[in-house]
Amino acid sequence: MFPKRVLPLAGMLLLGLGCAPLHKAVQSPPEAAEEAASPAPSAETPSPALSSQPLTLAFAGDIMMGGSAAHKLKTEGPDSFFIHTAPLLRQADIALGNLEGPLGTGGDKFPHKKYNFLVDPSSAAGLARAGFKLLTLANNHTMDFGAEALQSTLQALDSQGLRHCGAGMNEAEARKPAWFEARGHKVAVLAYSLTYPTEYWAGEKRPGCAVASGPDMREDIQKARAQGADIVVVCCHWGQEKKTRLRSYQPTLAHLAIDAGADAVVCHHPHIWQRLEIYRGKPIAYAIGNFCFGTLTSIGQSGLLYLDFGEGGRWLGGRIVPLNVNNYQVGFASRPMAEKAAVKFYLYLKKLSNNADLRLVEGKTPEILWTAPETGPGPSPSPADPSKAGATAASPTPAPFPSGTPVADTPGPVNPQGTPEGRPTPPLLPTPTFDPAGNPAGSVPGAGKP
Repeated sequence: MFPKRVLPLAGMLLLGLGCAPLHKAVQSPPEAAEEAASPAPSAETPSPALSSQPLTLAFAGDIMMGGSAAHKLKTEGPDSFFIHTAPLLRQADIALGNLEGPLGTGGDKFPHKKYNFLVDPSSAAGLARAGFKLLTLANNHTMDFGAEALQSTLQALDSQGLRHCGAGMNEAEARKPAWFEARGHKVAVLAYSLTYPTEYWAGEKRPGCAVASGPDMREDIQKARAQGADIVVVCCHWGQEKKTRLRSYQPTLAHLAIDAGADAVVCHHPHIWQRLEIYRGKPIAYAIGNFCFGTLTSIGQSGLLYLDFGEGGRWLGGRIVPLNVNNYQVGFASRPMAEKAAVKFYLYLKKLSNNADLRLVEGKTPEILWTAPETGPGPSPSPADPSKAGATAASPTPAPFPSGTPVADTPGPVNPQGTPEGRPTPPLLPTPTFDPAGNPAGSVPGAGKP
């Protein structure tokens, strides 16, 4: 796609109840991971070294084909949700989405919750045909119908060859990464949740979701590195719904993940987009909104995020295809925005994002380009020396927010424990306690296991 014109830049983290495991659904180890499809090398022209081939990951936000969309799924089938976006997903080597709701036909409905979703397992086939390769399961709906529905979800995804991470029949399974090998890169994806109900959090013998505990995240990232990952992606389900304001733990944990060796942090739950950030030369997307979500709300702006990686996991930049997700208009089948709406979404992201170099390229399918820094951090450090994680490039100092920008809890140039750059990182501080009464339906205000 050739740009028509480029707009100028606008001014700008458990509880455990006993429950015997019902099903062991462990992802393939990295050495057994299938090679993702890639173009066959030409017989005439030698292919370059695989490790030097750029890799594109596509990140979609929340996906839930039940609720108000259950009738569409039953009458039109799962493919109908992706008629406008399947071609976009297939542009990536690996497409990821957040599956916000179990796939099954039965189970024990969680009693103390306003919204419980259960989606017909046929939806898994639609996800696979649309181009998805991985679904993250760490969120506040995966356990809506208990262990039975989680088990059926894992089985439905496995039957379609879809990888998954972030939930399992115990904590160890929930914390396992999903593995891919594509274009010479070995990719590990980890997923965590920091949302209520806390009963959904996996324990030693309890099914559920992996929880975004700082020490656990650091351990998991470093373990993935030790197992050979050259690209590690962390996804978190966190933040306040429909709020651009970040909770203080969001940048704390995002920075911790990158300091531990992650190459990107891409998150969700608020149903809207929160700010974009570059930290030590690596991308953070604090929330990427809805993708196709079966509720009727006024939320209309979202996007599909692409991130490109080169040799050694170096981030090369990315782009966003703005999407219209207003279900009154698109009928649960999100589609690319028209040019005028894309301009508004671009200006919205520019206002939120303090140090992300964004520009809008208009055309038939408008795109927002996200430029990587000219000098990046290079390969992530070896887990044998985790203290050097992310230390090969200085952390950029966030630019001041323009007056009136609806973002707070913004850290300055400090490390995840609040000490100035250059000083030794102390051990993780004790987790603050939280008060559910102050946030009955939102995400956990703390940053670790209570």
